[in-house]
Amino acid sequence: MNLTESERERLIKCIQEGKPIPESYRNLLFPADDGEYIEATKDYKLVYKGKTRKEDVLALTPAAPFQEVRSFNSDNPFEDDWRNLLIFGDNLMALKTLYDDQRGPDKYKTRNRIKLIYIDPPFATRQDFMKDREKAYHDKIIGAQFIEFLRKRLILMYEILASDGSIYVHLDWKKSHYIKAILDELFGEYNFKSELVWQRTTNTGSSKALANKFSLDTDSIFYYVKRSDNFIFNKQYTNYSQEYLDRFKYDDHNGKGPYRWQYMSTYSEDKINLLKQRKEIRWLNQDKNPDYKQYLKDLVLPGNVWKR
Repeated sequence: MNLTESERERLIKCIQEGKPIPESYRNLLFPADDGEYIEATKDYKLVYKGKTRKEDVLALTPAAPFQEVRSFNSDNPFEDDWRNLLIFGDNLMALKTLYDDQRGPDKYKTRNRIKLIYIDPPFATRQDFMKDREKAYHDKIIGAQFIEFLRKRLILMYEILASDGSIYVHLDWKKSHYIKAILDELFGEYNFKSELVWQRTTNTGSSKALANKFSLDTDSIFYYVKRSDNFIFNKQYTNYSQEYLDRFKYDDHNGKGPYRWQYMSTYSEDKINLLKQRKEIRWLNQDKNPDYKQYLKDLVLPGNVWKR
């Protein structure tokens, strides 16, 4: 196997990050007739009637001039004269307008500047949704039509997203598994970072209507980045539960705040010596591991299960 040092480093990095091996390595690593390689590296894709080639979506989707409903911060503009806009119209054509503009004059100043996209699309409920006694939108597209409806928009979102940008896609149980496969195709499975499970209602499983199945209490929010080696993640914090706070019932009044004694499952001699110097360790039983003072931090990073 004749690989240069830089080729080896790139190959190792791909393996470590779980990324697919570039096609250019195929002839270097595997014989041309290696059937096992050919089978193992086949792309998997969601196949359905009416699926359009990505190239055709980008080329044939029509653009439309923005119908501006309202602009924001006009009285207090950014240094580059950026304004936040509320646009009325079909978002597919609006996305295509941004796509074309980024590859042309960039008059909307969005080229490599769209850092975050959050979408809460229709869920294929077969219903009409009302606002102020007027029909806001139809959610009547179902089956493969729904998948393609959303996929076309996701293709354009991927293209206009900045290289260090992220996207969050909010769906419910009916179509989330299909769209997850579409997102893997577009963004790459290795750029999938988290699934946030949003508990939007209290448990309704005891109602007669749901007596023959589990209750439907959660939605999914899929979090992808455009590039795993360079993306922005703004950490979110939450408060501890009162039950957790009540465990920290000791305080030396030394400025470090309340603490609890926590069993140390693994440790090193350096760690033990440091805790001894700080007087933050105790042995209740010499035959067992020690306890150490675990101080309460101000905030905690939330998990992936969010409650309304």
